Amino acid sequence: MAGTTKFAMAIHTAGMLAFAESGCVNSESIARSVNTNPVVVRRMIGVLARHGLVKVRKGQGGGAVLAKPPEKITLAEIYRAVESGPVFQIPCLGQKHPCQVGRHVGPVLEEIFADADRAMQAKLKRVTLADVIRAVQQKGECG
Repeated sequence: MAGTTKFAMAIHTAGMLAFAESGCVNSESIARSVNTNPVVVRRMIGVLARHGLVKVRKGQGGGAVLAKPPEKITLAEIYRAVESGPVFQIPCLGQKHPCQVGRHVGPVLEEIFADADRAMQAKLKRVTLADVIRAVQQKGECG
């Protein structure tokens, strides 16, 4: 099963806005960097704007800017803006399923997955967009 790239794309988009400290960045520029269609980027920016992470300026010379400094944006905020539902899905096979594992594995996995989700959220709360930008800049210096 394929995972979603929305979260990574949202961080990439916000990161580009953070790099452009002195002005708006348009969706075409971001789309070239993300390697996607500008419409996809505009939708992503719309989602980030609805969650108070980005401001949009319309018209000529318009684009998007971060709504607050990168030091004040956590990856948890970005994640909650673009992802919905649990990270891991558990099939509901029910008590009438013929296999003992199938009948009982769901509740067991729910506990494990809930712990993993809490740990991930805690980690994402500790990492800011500024941390990501610094790491990107360090990688750029090395290679």
